[in-house]
Amino acid sequence: MSNSRNILASGRLNLSLSVRLALWALSSVILSVIFFREFWLGLPAMLSPARVLGENQASPWGVLTLCFIFLWLKRKQVREGMQTGTGLIFIPIGLAITAAALIMPVSPDYLAFQALLATLGVFTVFFGRGIKIPFILMAIYGFTISFPLLVQRFTEDAYAQTVIIPLNGFLTILGYPFSTDGQWLRLTNIKGEVITVLVSVACAGPSTMGVFLAIFALMTLDMPLPSKKAAWLFLLGVAGTWLQNLVRVAILMVVAYYLGEKTMWTVHSWTIYLLFPLWYLFFIYIYFRQFGAPKYAATPQVMQAKELESDE
Repeated sequence: MSNSRNILASGRLNLSLSVRLALWALSSVILSVIFFREFWLGLPAMLSPARVLGENQASPWGVLTLCFIFLWLKRKQVREGMQTGTGLIFIPIGLAITAAALIMPVSPDYLAFQALLATLGVFTVFFGRGIKIPFILMAIYGFTISFPLLVQRFTEDAYAQTVIIPLNGFLTILGYPFSTDGQWLRLTNIKGEVITVLVSVACAGPSTMGVFLAIFALMTLDMPLPSKKAAWLFLLGVAGTWLQNLVRVAILMVVAYYLGEKTMWTVHSWTIYLLFPLWYLFFIYIYFRQFGAPKYAATPQVMQAKELESDE
């Protein structure tokens, strides 16, 4: 009874870090076996190149990889939060997060998110304030997989038109025999064959836009810029990502005109993995240049000095 009273009086779960780590690992394994066994057994197939590249599933896995890299780079800060012990207030918060993961509707798009969210809930129970960075990263990952689904559900045609309308004008100016009917594109190629393709919302690039937003969020979290500079960079990134989607569809149409529909679908399967990584790397380079030397940590002192420099 005296131990219980001491715990209640202190407002925290006074267990050593190693004991809490062991309890977290054990609890996570039990949850996985009971509720997420099929997901973990099917994970190798989900990560196979044929599934990731063939079904355009690289975006969520790529962002998740970036989040794990970021978590590893911030491991000292996470550990400092973990070592403070768990305030009792974090126990119901962690249980609520775990319950939310377990009662989410089963969806192939959210299987990894559900399993990780449940693990994060258990982490919250045992490590309290150590949740800060993992929770932010989970939110970024959740947004990345949710953004394309929300666009497809609520603004499918409007989002697709952001590529179709300028593409129509661009190809018409260049003299290609090209017409549109809603989301359908019709092109008469050099052999006189009529090629008809559907530009779905996925072709307009909500997934690649989600990846950019995740990259921008991670960089802002690690190396925050003054608000005006961050706003201009954000707009540049959004415009650049949109332009990459427009350029990609334009390339496909030009390929279809000269080389035929079969070649177009071959090019369709790999252009996304060529154009967008180069664009993301270029944007990251621009961000580093705007921030200054990448070696600087994003501390309040550094940011205060940068604010003074920008005011001058």
